[in-house]
Amino acid sequence: MEHATTHHSILDVIGRSHLLFETSTHLVHQCPLSSETRDQMRRERQKMDMFWDQVEALHCTTYGTRGYTAYLANLPIDYPDRIEACKETMLEIRGRSYFPDRCEDKGPGVVMGRWEVNHNEPDCVPFWGWYKDKGCTSEGSGKRRFEHFLENLPAGGDWREFCATTPVSFHGMHFPGAKSCFQYNRGTYGEWEVEDSTC
Repeated sequence: MEHATTHHSILDVIGRSHLLFETSTHLVHQCPLSSETRDQMRRERQKMDMFWDQVEALHCTTYGTRGYTAYLANLPIDYPDRIEACKETMLEIRGRSYFPDRCEDKGPGVVMGRWEVNHNEPDCVPFWGWYKDKGCTSEGSGKRRFEHFLENLPAGGDWREFCATTPVSFHGMHFPGAKSCFQYNRGTYGEWEVEDSTC
């Protein structure tokens, strides 16, 4: 009896599975995909074939950071969601993958992505060289002025931006950048005023 019961149970399962398959097939034929759904599936297939081309490294924008641009390749001229496709396509730069920071629609079939990469950009890393103690800002001010010279300023970089964002440590203090900046004889200098009780 136990074997018979098991045999009938298996037949029941097979019968239900066959009925479910027939029902599903019938529903598929009765309810074909809408044109909107088919268009969405086609766009998803197209998106999988897109990649970044014409990658260009731009000048350094701030301390340790460089700008990059690229154009989205395999983008159909009539693709409606090109900005979304741009936002969802990663680009590998110096061993890491990034989504674009910004996407620019340049017209049918043309989208440009922009990146600001702050990883492994040694040419974008200036540093503070020699410094001078300029003495007290004024008698009784309680502050002393220091002046540093900025070395290795990236070509094409904004000297004010790099002066303000290049970190420095001196006299046991750390600063994320200069308090004020100026240029003299084509050189860039940063200034700091620090507390000093002897002033």
